Amino acid sequence: MQMVPPKFLSRRGFLCTAAAVTTVSCSNPGEKTELLPMDIGEWHRMAVENIPAEEHPSELKERGIKRTRRGIYQGASKITVSVYEFGAGAVAFEMVQKWRPQPQKMAMHAGPDFVILESTDADAKQMSAFATLIEASLKK
Repeated sequence: MQMVPPKFLSRRGFLCTAAAVTTVSCSNPGEKTELLPMDIGEWHRMAVENIPAEEHPSELKERGIKRTRRGIYQGASKITVSVYEFGAGAVAFEMVQKWRPQPQKMAMHAGPDFVILESTDADAKQMSAFATLIEASLKK
C-alpha cells in the first residue's frame, strides 16, 4: 500500500511526520523509568528488585497492584524501601489510612505509590528525613 502525502504537507514534512508517528508507535508504553533513584540525600542504593508476587500482602493484592519495587539504601543507616504502585492515588492513601504502626517500619504514600520504609538501625529522625526525600523523588 502506498502512502500519499496530503496536499497541505510537503514531501519532507510528510516524511518527518511519518517517522515521528512510527517512533512513537514502536515505543513500549509499559516501560517506565526506575522508581528508586541511585542516590537520595546521603543514602546510596545498594540493591533494587521487583517484589515477588508471593510477598505481596493480601490486602494490597486485592486492590490491584500495577508495579512493585524494593530498594536497599545505605547511608548513616540502612533503609529498605518497598513501593507498591496502584492505578490511583486514592488506593495508596487508603492503604496508609489502614496501616497499623509496626516497630522499625513506616508507611506513606506519594501519588499512586504506597511506600513502606523499614530499618533496624535508623532512628525516627533518619527515617523521617529519608521519607521526605523518597516522597519528593516519587512525585517527579
